[in-house]
Amino acid sequence: MEKVKILTVGAGAVGAYFTGRLAQAGAEVSVVVRSDYDAVKANGFEIRSEAGDFRFTPHGVYRSAGEYPDTADYVFLTSKFFPEIDEAPLLRGALKSPSTVLVLIQNGIGIEDRLAEAFPEHEILSSIAYIGATRIQPGVVRQKGASDLKFGRFGGGDSAAGRRLASLFASASGVNAEFVENIAWFRWSKLLWNLPYNPVSVLGGGLETSAMTDCGPLEALTRALMEEVRAVAAAEGVDLPDALVDKNVEFTRAFPPYKTSMLVDFEAGRRMEVEAILGNVCRIARKHGIDVPRMETCYTLLSALAHRKSSH
Repeated sequence: MEKVKILTVGAGAVGAYFTGRLAQAGAEVSVVVRSDYDAVKANGFEIRSEAGDFRFTPHGVYRSAGEYPDTADYVFLTSKFFPEIDEAPLLRGALKSPSTVLVLIQNGIGIEDRLAEAFPEHEILSSIAYIGATRIQPGVVRQKGASDLKFGRFGGGDSAAGRRLASLFASASGVNAEFVENIAWFRWSKLLWNLPYNPVSVLGGGLETSAMTDCGPLEALTRALMEEVRAVAAAEGVDLPDALVDKNVEFTRAFPPYKTSMLVDFEAGRRMEVEAILGNVCRIARKHGIDVPRMETCYTLLSALAHRKSSH
């Protein structure tokens, strides 16, 4: 059987982990990296994982997608979403055949729209990762906790390419991956956690999750933000049951205290995913005439903080 060919663009911690596991399962995986190019070219990726350490040596290592000489079955985009960055030119060189499927592993809402417009002939699989993966030095990734992936066809429905990818993941160790036909529901469901906890952790001055599940004012604020997310999702035709609010809070309370990814980025001086997690949702709320005062306040303050940090 011919090997599945994969190109991972923006192969940071998340991309290296998931597609590295696919390489273990027999896929031919090449990567596009920038800052870690020399380390990965020389030594591949070292993955330190609770599910078992392994070394991932890509089939090819490139600085740009245009250098990839083959035709991929799947092109993974695993970089963080920033609206001012036009991702289409980063991918165009690798999308040589309409049969190539674009797989997005990114946070937030509204992250698929521009790529769907830029590449109408290509199927898009939208994916949501539930994983603790961090780049601790060039070419070295530490993974802790869950390593789950939900993915489905952008726009909903069944997908032969999605089922094929699910089958490949099923033969990979260290990953719990599932193809779903209603990926929009899962994307909004993840946002129900991301939108409250990420911004509040930063705006609160560096709060760990335990401080935001204190049964006090901070927990009340995160719950109120979740209710605003539920209202916006409902206007988009996505029903997030009220019970999910309690489920998120209790899950977070029971989990060992940790820093959100946005807080980790902020403290490291990296850009935060303000627009993907907050800005796009605020704009959808305005479109539907939904009042989301806490969300708008967080968005305004976090945008100002991000702008101030980037100008220094």
